[in-house]
Amino acid sequence: MKKIAIWGDSVLKGVVLEDGKDKYSLLKNSSVELTKKEFDFDIKNNSKFGLTVTKAMKLIQKSLSRDELPNYALVELGGNDCDYNWKEISRNPDGEYLPNTPLPKFRENINNIIENFRQKGIEPILTNLPPLSSQRYFDWFGKNGLNTDNIKKWMGDINRIYKHQETYSLALMDIANAQKCDLIDIRTPIILEGNTDDFICEDGIHPNERAHKLIAETFINYIANRIICA
Repeated sequence: MKKIAIWGDSVLKGVVLEDGKDKYSLLKNSSVELTKKEFDFDIKNNSKFGLTVTKAMKLIQKSLSRDELPNYALVELGGNDCDYNWKEISRNPDGEYLPNTPLPKFRENINNIIENFRQKGIEPILTNLPPLSSQRYFDWFGKNGLNTDNIKKWMGDINRIYKHQETYSLALMDIANAQKCDLIDIRTPIILEGNTDDFICEDGIHPNERAHKLIAETFINYIANRIICA
């Protein structure tokens, strides 16, 4: 039986913000769970809320010391890496701030993860990042008590949130191309639906149940065409 290990953040963990509530929960029919139902594979989901590429590297290295290794490793990271310490920015908009993982370091660590998997004979697979909603995310700051005037002063254009996150998504696609590594595009199907906000939770960053169905479709198509037929 083929084994697939998934290393992702809250997106592939299936975390969603419940409609009308300031409460996160795990989606029963998440993209991973829907995918599991379609195949007789051993799919282990190691995704964790808040996972960054640096934290993931430590967990992955630990897992690679075990005897039973997967055939494939799906990596979905970057959403937390590209984020900022908005609380600090809210307090002092005149300071200089870097994202949790600056882009050059992010690229370096993703490349290292790919190499670590390949050294163990595991085929790495990347995903790009699902789109976010700049306005919803910005509004979410205010709901959580942050000074949105200060945050806007620091960032200037609110759409900078989307553009900044997109650079990490594009970096993943670039790395996959350079490394000759498969990449599953989970961003485009959501964008092509038209009103992207309809597929994003109120916090502006987590895909909702509708989006998870689209992501599941991309995973299922990939597995059917690239793994089963391999």
